[in-house]
Order: sequence, then structure tokens, then C-alpha cells
Amino acid sequence: ELESVEVVLPELTTTSEESPLDLLVVGCGPAGLGAASKASAKGLKVGLVDPAPYSLWPNNYGVWVDEFEELGLDDCFNRTWAKSRVVIENGSPEGVILDRQYAQVDRVKLKSKLLDTCIGQGVGFRQGKVDQVEHKDRQSVLIRVSDDVDAWTLDGHSRRLVEFDRSFTPGYQAAFGILAEVESHPFPLDEMLFMDWRSDHLDESGTARNDKLPTFLYAMPFSPTLVFMEETSLVARPALEFDDLKDRMKQRLESLGVKVTKVVEEEYCLIPMGGVLPTLPQRALGIGGTAGMVHPSTGFMVSKTLASADVLVEELSKQINEDKSSSQIADAVWARVWPEQDKRVRTFMCFGMETLMSLDISGTRRFFSTFFSLPKEMWGGFLSWRIQPLGLVGLGLSLFKAFPMSMRFSFIISALPFMPSFILNFITGNNEFDSKPWSLSGSGLDKPEEDDDDDDDDGGGLASIPLPNPTANPAAIRKTSKLDFKELLGDQDMEKPSPASVLRDDRDWSQFQENKVFEDQMPMATILDPIEQGATLDVVVVGCGPAGLSIAAALADQGLQVGLVAPDRPFVNNYGVWLEEFKALGLEDALLNTYDDVLVWFDESDPAEGIGLGRQYGRVGRKELRDVLLARCKEADAVTEGGVRYHAALVDVLENFEESGEVHKPKDASTTSMLHCDDGFDITSRLVVLSTGHNREMVQYESNDSPYGWQTAYGIEIKMPDHPFPENKAVFMDFRQSDPEIEDGSMWRVPSFLYVLPTDKDTFFLEETCLAARVQVPFDELKRRLLRRLLRMGLSVEPSQIVEEEASWIPLGGPLPISQQRNVAFGAAAGLVHPASGYSIVNTMSRAQPVAKAIAEELKNGTAQEAADAAWRVLWSNENRRQMAFHQFGMELIMALRLDTLREFFDTFFKLPRKYWQDKAGIRLLETYASSLGSEADSSANGTRAASRVERQAPPQLPASTAAVNLQLAREQDGVLTGFERWPGRGRLKGRAESCGVDWPMAQAPNSGASASFWSDGNTTISINNTEQAIPGDLGFDPLSLGAAADLATYAEAELIHGRWAMLGTVGIIIPDCLSYTGIFGEGYHWWNAGFQLVDNTPTFFYLGMEVPLSALSVVALNFSLMAFAEQFRVGNLEFPGVKWAEISKKYPGGLFDPLGLAKSSKDDFEQRKAMEITYGRVAMLATSIFIMEGIMFHKGPIE
Repeated sequence: ELESVEVVLPELTTTSEESPLDLLVVGCGPAGLGAASKASAKGLKVGLVDPAPYSLWPNNYGVWVDEFEELGLDDCFNRTWAKSRVVIENGSPEGVILDRQYAQVDRVKLKSKLLDTCIGQGVGFRQGKVDQVEHKDRQSVLIRVSDDVDAWTLDGHSRRLVEFDRSFTPGYQAAFGILAEVESHPFPLDEMLFMDWRSDHLDESGTARNDKLPTFLYAMPFSPTLVFMEETSLVARPALEFDDLKDRMKQRLESLGVKVTKVVEEEYCLIPMGGVLPTLPQRALGIGGTAGMVHPSTGFMVSKTLASADVLVEELSKQINEDKSSSQIADAVWARVWPEQDKRVRTFMCFGMETLMSLDISGTRRFFSTFFSLPKEMWGGFLSWRIQPLGLVGLGLSLFKAFPMSMRFSFIISALPFMPSFILNFITGNNEFDSKPWSLSGSGLDKPEEDDDDDDDDGGGLASIPLPNPTANPAAIRKTSKLDFKELLGDQDMEKPSPASVLRDDRDWSQFQENKVFEDQMPMATILDPIEQGATLDVVVVGCGPAGLSIAAALADQGLQVGLVAPDRPFVNNYGVWLEEFKALGLEDALLNTYDDVLVWFDESDPAEGIGLGRQYGRVGRKELRDVLLARCKEADAVTEGGVRYHAALVDVLENFEESGEVHKPKDASTTSMLHCDDGFDITSRLVVLSTGHNREMVQYESNDSPYGWQTAYGIEIKMPDHPFPENKAVFMDFRQSDPEIEDGSMWRVPSFLYVLPTDKDTFFLEETCLAARVQVPFDELKRRLLRRLLRMGLSVEPSQIVEEEASWIPLGGPLPISQQRNVAFGAAAGLVHPASGYSIVNTMSRAQPVAKAIAEELKNGTAQEAADAAWRVLWSNENRRQMAFHQFGMELIMALRLDTLREFFDTFFKLPRKYWQDKAGIRLLETYASSLGSEADSSANGTRAASRVERQAPPQLPASTAAVNLQLAREQDGVLTGFERWPGRGRLKGRAESCGVDWPMAQAPNSGASASFWSDGNTTISINNTEQAIPGDLGFDPLSLGAAADLATYAEAELIHGRWAMLGTVGIIIPDCLSYTGIFGEGYHWWNAGFQLVDNTPTFFYLGMEVPLSALSVVALNFSLMAFAEQFRVGNLEFPGVKWAEISKKYPGGLFDPLGLAKSSKDDFEQRKAMEITYGRVAMLATSIFIMEGIMFHKGPIE
């Protein structure tokens, strides 16, 4: 904690419309005090508001001496150095000397001087924060000024009172520094170290990180044993984490031989750089960080800010003296603060920032080596804002001329995507330079149409969504780092996810969730009549969740006597649903919140306001849904012959007996099922429906395999007044602020994202969600990720703010229930969870009526077994099984994607027309394909019957919760970190691992006499012995069970040939579209009609604009003949003297056909070429399929 300045500040008295202030300054940083002192010196009546006006500034300021001398502040230095040094290359510690004096500002002296000036000139002070400002014609009125001294200041970077009309997407300079007492250090006392880019001190992991996101050391020595050192990331988007910076500094200090004896002060510096300027003009004036005065390429600000205060105050005083209106004053001041030439200079600097961010360590070193070799006037002017637009052009040309050829190429590649926006804004002097590559921002070409709707948005503006690495709350920045640097110096490792074995068992989390108590949910025993001892019911439903209550109500509507058996527990899970789907079920009254749209962010480059999907969403009220479903159960007593009765207990044993063959009626049906409860209560029933959730305790499945994937989420509901999330929009997926990947080629972090449902303006529910993983990501790991994500967002959460914790656990995919068992399953127990998304509640409730109808018809006219069979046919028809196969394929795809690829997947997925992704998460897009999957007969004929007796304590298969924990511990024993995955996740395949250098575990062949390749049939792993070598491209992925076919070699050959044709086809599709699109050979053509047109009603072919002198029939016949000849030759059906077909491969070059000599390369190279070819072929087959679908659905080619 820094000390406070010792001064008595005069109180700001209440003002009135008759005697207003000329200027109210919000914020007591260098910018605010500088402006207040200058304005009061002009005789203006000035007030200043700040939450902590006595506190010292937390950051160290380094400045060029000549700049501060010009401001008359040369008496505010703590220490000066005659020169600075820049070290660039490993092995070259001498570096480059900068002949320019540098100084560290004495924060106490500078603040005290500015405060004394303000006090002496009559400035009034108020301790508090400004919550809102209302701008009137002749004045501005503060609506609220609170006394919350813990609130953030409003000058710096918060941008709370200054308006922005475009997304703010800055880069960030992050630095961690220490003022330390040391035994000794290697820094000369007469010079400061401006930049040290060396990295030879870093370990392998640190070197890999530094290659992509380089950092440098900044050091100011004060004595042989006292030095300030800072590890700095010049600019990055998103910012580097402080924990990473601490680790790099630790390794650097060890390499330099610096032993720290005492850390006097720690500094956490996070500065937004670049980004769009505020809306110009506007009524609120800005200065400092909030007005975009941070140097976009260096982070320097304090000198520019204090110099701008003179300009701002001079124009303000002039306009006030001329008795101008407030709007006229603001317009004139903004025009002086940001004239067109300064905006051009800033555009150039933003362009430089974007270029620097795209350079790796090698490019960064080459850039600064060249930059500091330029004349001092050039690099000095650029670093100090003392350069005009023409000077910047000269600087750019000089740099490019001095760059080595390799650097010129790198610079062009890095700068080219930002060149259009830069040129447009540099020429016009606009404030619209865009950080997105290939943007035309500023040209007017990419502006959206204006919205004429003047209705107020009750949910708040989109710009209030938290931005990546916000710096509005300086007090929260430090909390984003969990590493204690003092402990790190004692050899503590970088923070890593804890092993699963030391975390809280996920089954405890599940029990915690299950045992929640909500007093607002009435006990079911007070609503439903009890089941009478000895009564025989038509159907007993086991489970009282949403699935159990919905199927019970639907069965009672069919006139059946229904019993509900389960512990009397409330609904505990939060559900999000698509609004139109829930309304279609007649459940709109059960919605707690509705949202006009859902927002997604895939990475930090997305707009700050998010990407709207244009679909309404809702949050289900747990109490409301339970009340509606219980009311439906109760209503059945009065409306139909059926009814719902309830008994609070757990079912321990379920026994099924054979019915006689006679037709039964509900009133005289014999007992066919008996349920023994844990309280000794027995219930008899003709049929049992098990709605027991995810844990697989009573339902029997087709195999004992565990689920194929797991969705887990840790969430909290928070009380946070005026939180930044709009009330009328839900956050569906936010991938920003995700933990960085570790530099380990064999492992990658299982992706997770943020999900937010605002309750009101002061409360919101948010959740860290892992969509799908092969091994369940532990709740404690998700909790760690969520808290770190919030800290990066600047949202500091205290335990007292947390209303509720939630642990959501959903097994995905896996074997389906046996469909010949006498007991019917419903809901998650029946496998009705969407494997690729985790959605189940709408799907479950929509099936309640069809399933109930099928059961009722058979129970009234047939046996219980026939009723069960009918229900299973509705639940898992052939079509439903095919769709499930496709959904499980989607789940497997999602689980195989790393974070960057998953972001691209969803970015593409949600760009499809809405009709292709909204229904069942995209099944409509490929429903034709899905309907062709699996033509086997209905599974009811598979001959597998379930046991007649089921015990809860001895379940038919391993409970899913136990399987999840076992998988976690097994993965830990394999050396895989918690929450990480090892590619490909199902084992190493022969002939594959050697080509990529990844050490995957090798599966053992069951038959040593033949090589074996391993294929997955979607349920289990089976082995197919082959006399040939392992198949190139074999990854063990086989959802259609082709690997189980006897003629596997034929399938592999067909795939290869199709892949080759697809590669040719892809080129043949793209080239005609390019030629037509650019107008080289005709316009309006596409690949499906290129080179073909009717001439005098005669089909005629053209090639490169020239008519082919053959009829269409001749062209087709010629191509068919040539292809038939080549194919017959390839497969050996044509015989030639002297040719031994057995020695010629049907699939690969060699022998008679090898024009490029590919078979003559080494065996390893040849095998690698085979794997590469089939990989490219698979991509090409997918591409051509997409091209064809685009042409059919949108009538557009790939270029369009």
C-alpha cells in the first residue's frame, strides 16, 4: 500500500444553476490534476471529484527529460540518467546507446505540486465517484455523486462518462515490475535500460511463448543495491498474463545473477493502446487515457497528457469568455485537442501498433534494430508525439529502405491487412482506423444502415458488455495474478491445474447440487395425493424432475392411474431455452427471464458489443416450471379418469413379472411390476417409467461402455449492482479471456466458454462451460477458470456477493438403452440429451405426449410388454437412432477441436442461415445425409432382453458418475493434466505417430502374426487383422463401422481414388469461379455452367474462352473412353506383354507408372506422402461436398 499525500483539500461546495462551476474534473490522476491546475490558473471556477484524492498514484512514470523540462516540471524527478540502452540480440549485451536523457518521475513531488497549485487557485475537491451526468443546454448536472471510496477513478482508462460510437478494440501493454533491494545487479548507474529483448535465459516452454509474444526488460538502477525492474509486453491482444510475466522475470533475474533480498514495491501495469477515439465532438470533455492519449505504439502518455491540458484549457477559457453555449464550447475544445493532423499521426501509430503485434521475436528484433539506427530526430519524434504527418511518411519510408530484404517481406505480410483502413483514415483524418484485418473502416463502405427506431433499450447499450482485459478498475488488475512473486523467487512453479486426485471429488459436487434446498418450492406431498398401500397402478414413474413430472402428467391425461416415486426435492438446475421452442410447449409462464437476442464472442477480435444471433432466448424459472408441471399432474384428477399420486422414497429394487396372455383392462390388470422402496413401502404397477436422470442406476443399456463425452459447467449467481451485462441479452458463448495453451505438443487444453444470463440490473448468473470432453473436466478446474476469467475482465467477486453456486453435469452420447426391456426410460435416462450441445429439457418434454399415448393405447388393449415396446419405438425409432448417430458424430468432432479451431467452427456454424442451425442444433442442414446412416433393422429385433430384476445398489452397469471419476484418475496416471486432452485421445495408430513426432500410446496387436489397425465402431474398439501394411491416414475414427467390413482394402482404395478426383474437382471448381468473378473469361458463370452455353440451341463447350470444335456428345464420349481406359489399366484388367500386374500397386506410383519418381524416395518419405495424400483428399472431398451444397442451396460459388 502506498502512502497518501499530506495535505488538506478544500471541500467542493454545492453549486446551483445560478452559480455553476466552469469546469468539473472527474479524476485526480496526472491528467485530471493537470487540467484542473491549468484551468484554475486561467481564472475558471473548477471542481474536482475523485474516490481517493489523497492516495498516491500506483504506477511509476518514466519520461524523456526534455519533455518534462518544457512543461516546467523538471523539479519533479526522482532520478535522471544521461543515456539509455537498448539490447536487441542474444549474445550482444552492448546493444544500442540512445543519447537522450531519461528520468523517473517522483510521484509524491508531482502530485503534491499539482495539488498545491490547485488549492492555491481555489479548486474545490469532493471525495466520491460520479455515477451519472445529465447534459443541459447551458450546463451539465451531476445526477449522482456517491461516497464509495473503493470505486474506480474516472480519468485513466475507464471511459465511463465519455461516449464511444464504435467498438473499442485496443492492444494492451502489460508489465510486471518490482522495486527491489538486491545483493548486486549488472546495470550501470549512469544509464537506464530502455529495452532488453534477449531471451536466451528462458527455458524451452518460455522460449516458445516468447517467440510468439515477446517481452523485454526495462530497468532503472538507483544504487548498487536498489533497482526497479519491469518485464514488459510492448503490445498484444489480448494482454499477456501477469503470471507469465512473473515467470519470465524470474528466469531473467536468475540468468543475470540478480538475487533479490527484499521486494520494496510491486507494480502491475495494464495500459490499453490504440483503439478508436471517443465520439468527436461530444459534451463531456476528455483528457488522458480516456481521450485516447496513450501512445499506440509505446504506451507513453503522461507528457502528452499534461501538454494537452494546456491546449484544452486555453480553448475552454476562450470559449467561456465568449459566452458560447456548452455544446459550442465542447465542439471547439475537441477540435483543438484532436485536430485532423493529430488524428493522422495517431492513425499512423495505430497502424504501427497492429504491425508490431503481428511480429514474432525475430521480426521484433529486426524492427527495433533498424528503428534505433535512424536519426535521433526520427525515432525521438515518433516516441514523443513530436512528429508531423509528413515526418511519419518519411519515417516509414526510411524504415522500409533500411530493413533487410527478409524484414521487408515480413513487414509487408504483417502490415498489408491493415493497409486499406490506414490509408483511408490517414488521408481523410478520420477517427475510424479499424483493428480488423482488411477493413475499409473510414471509407463509408462498411457502415451499417442507421436504425430509425428511437425506442429506448431498457436492457442497456451493447457497449456495456465487459471488454477483454478492461482497465477501468485499477484495483482489480492486481488480483488477476495469483502468483506471489516473492514466493516465485523461492522456486515456486507457474500455476498449473491441480491433479484430479487432489481436487474435490466431482461426485461430491453432484451431491451438493442434488441436495440444495429452495424454500419457495412447495413439497410435492402437500400438492399431490399419496399412493395408498396395496394399490395397483397403471404406471409408476420413478423420478420427479422435469422429465418425470412431464411424462406423469401426459400419462394421466390419457386416463391412466399414475404414481410418482422419488425423494421430495426441488428443481435445482438452471435451464436456458430457445424462446419459441418453450412457447410451443405452452410453458411461457415458466420463464423467469426472456432475452431479445443471444450474443457470442469467438475471440478478442470480435466486436466489443458481441455478435447477435438474432434468436430470442429464455431462462426457465425452477419454481415456475415445477409449479406448472405439478399443476398439470393435479389437474388430471379432475379432468380425466386418470390421476397422479405421490410417494416420497427411493426405489431400491424393481421386479418385473410375466403377464398372462389375456387382454387386460386398467381396472382388472394383474400385477406385472413391483417396486420395493427404501422405507419398506411396496408399490405394484403394470408398467414402470424410469426418469432417473443421468446416472444409469436402474435402466439397462446396450453395453457397459461409459458415455462417450461429458459436459460440465460451474456457475454462480452474483449480486453486483449495475453490472455490465444488458438485461435483455444473454451471453451464449464467450470464448474471450480463455486460459492460454501450454507449450506441449502432446497436450492441449479442453476448451470452455462463458455463459451469462442476467436476472436484473443488479444480479446475473454466469457459468464456465465445457461443451464436450472425452474426460470430464472437474468442477474445481472450471471454478478456477471462471474466477480467473472474471479477474481478467475486471470483475472482482467477493464471497458475500455470491447468491448460489451450481455444478452442472451431463454425460453425452454413449450406448442407448436396451429397447426390449420391460421398463421404459424417459428423459436423460433414455438418452434424450443432445450429444453435441447438452440440451435435453425441450426435447424431453416434446416427447412426453407421444410416448404417453403409445403406452396408454397398448395398456388398454394389450400387455405391459407391448406397451413398453410401443414406447421404445417412439423414443428410439430407426430415424431417431440415425439422427443420434449424426449428433454423436458432431460431438466427436467438437471433442477433437482445440480452442482456436473450435472458435473457427462456431464462427462458421452461426454464420449459416438460421434455419440450418436453429432446429436440433443443425440436423436440418444434413438431415438427408443423416437419414441414410444405418439401414439395419429396428433394434427391437436384436434379441437382447434386459434382466427382470434391477437393484439400485447393484446397478446393471457402472454409474456414469463413477465412470467419470475413474476416467479422470486414469488420465492422470497417463500423465495428462486436469482439463487437458492428448491428441488424438483414442490411442496411437501404427504408421501415424512416427510421421508427426507425437508420442502416442501404442495399442497392442492381438495377433502377432499379422499387423493390425484399430478402428472404432462408435461403441467399442475392434481389431481387424490385415496382411497388408497399416492403412495410411488411419486415425481410429470409424463412426459408420466400415472397419468391421471384410473387404476393408476395397473401401480404403475407393476412398483414395475419390479423394484424388475430389482434389482435381476442387481446383476445377475454384479456377472457373475465379476467372468468371474477375471477368477474365466471361462473367456470371459458375463451375456448374463454366465452358458450356447454348449456341443456336445447340449445346456447345468452350475452354478458356475458345470454342471446342467437338459436339457435346463427342466430348462426353471421349472423356468416358479415356477414363475407362485409364481405370481398367490401373486395376489390371488390361494385359500388356511383359507387365507383371502383381508387382504394380493399384493405388500408388511405382513400377510401370511413376513419372515423377515418387516411389524412388525413402520408405519413410513415401509412407509420409501416402498419409499426406489421403489427408488432402479427405479435405478435398469435404470441400467439394460443401461447394455442391452451396450451389444447390444458395446458387453461389465458393468465391462468392
